[in-house]
Amino acid sequence: MNCLSINYKNAGVDIRAAFALPPDKRRELSAALREKGCGESVVLCTCNRTELYFTGDDTDTAMQLLAAAADTDIREVSRYIRTYCGISASRHLFRVACGVDSMIIGEDEILGQVRNAYYEAAENGFTGYELNTAFQAAVACAKKIKTETGLSTTPVSAATLAANEAAHFAGQVSVLLIGATGKIGSSVLKNLLCHRNVTITQTIRSHSHDPLRIVHPDLKTIDYADRYSCVNEADCIISASSSPHFTITGNDLAAAVTDNKPRLLIDLAVPPDIDTAAGELDGVRLIGIDYFRQLAKENNLLRLSSAEQAEQIISGELDELEKKLVFHDFLPFMERSGEAAARLRFDELIYRMKSELCSDQLKAVLDFYRNLEI
Repeated sequence: MNCLSINYKNAGVDIRAAFALPPDKRRELSAALREKGCGESVVLCTCNRTELYFTGDDTDTAMQLLAAAADTDIREVSRYIRTYCGISASRHLFRVACGVDSMIIGEDEILGQVRNAYYEAAENGFTGYELNTAFQAAVACAKKIKTETGLSTTPVSAATLAANEAAHFAGQVSVLLIGATGKIGSSVLKNLLCHRNVTITQTIRSHSHDPLRIVHPDLKTIDYADRYSCVNEADCIISASSSPHFTITGNDLAAAVTDNKPRLLIDLAVPPDIDTAAGELDGVRLIGIDYFRQLAKENNLLRLSSAEQAEQIISGELDELEKKLVFHDFLPFMERSGEAAARLRFDELIYRMKSELCSDQLKAVLDFYRNLEI
């Protein structure tokens, strides 16, 4: 397995936004990879990363197809793409699924995002034995880490940090939440509702078939089209939608407000939801997803001990995965190899291994025979 990764460590929000591929683009990319002989594939897209996992060896072709899917020139973005191959790709997948590689160590959302990316690829027929085994093992490992370590004992995500930022903006805070029915938005809403000093107005699009049904005295619901009617009263506006257009523009915000009171705008979307011009208005402060990297540093330091435990678990689970994959590859040769071994005396077999195996491999084989009981 190989992996091409564009993430918060090596690419800013503008680059990541360009690679935030919608479902149809992800399917087209996987189909193109299969057509070009790059084998199985899974495309993972989140706010902080776009990653392509595939089983073929042609990383150059995979990189070109990934750039083409994002309508970018490979020469302009190749320096932002990290490549992982073989066991390194497997380890990277495990670390991503477990939250060890996240901007906020141990964050909860990433496991569901990895699982959904895998399900999407599998349902469309883009996975086979290798990626099925690898992704299922990564998800199982992540669950084990959550159970056996304190990595996620106190879940902290961008949604939690955004809700905390809003709640501490003023004594009593009126929040306008755009995109409340999405995954991040719904998580923000649930976190906001935990704060007694916050009243919330959520927007729901009129054509939404699955509105968030939460009843709470501090929660009001309006149609998305009426959002500007509430911005004047709002102390904080949080936007976390998947809209291809700005949900808040500078001109419309300026026209809607009648005072210069302090306002906090929090943009959790990639591509951005809020026009940067809105953050230039008097009294307005705009912060985006990358702002929370700094807030996450203290949290990450507290979780380093648990992360070390997680790395040890990952190493053990990776070894099990490698054994499964190696054994699966050997199965077609099992009968023929058994017949060949049967033609050799045991001492001949041992001396043959002595001449062809490295010292670590030979020691493992000899230890196995030494401890073998009939």
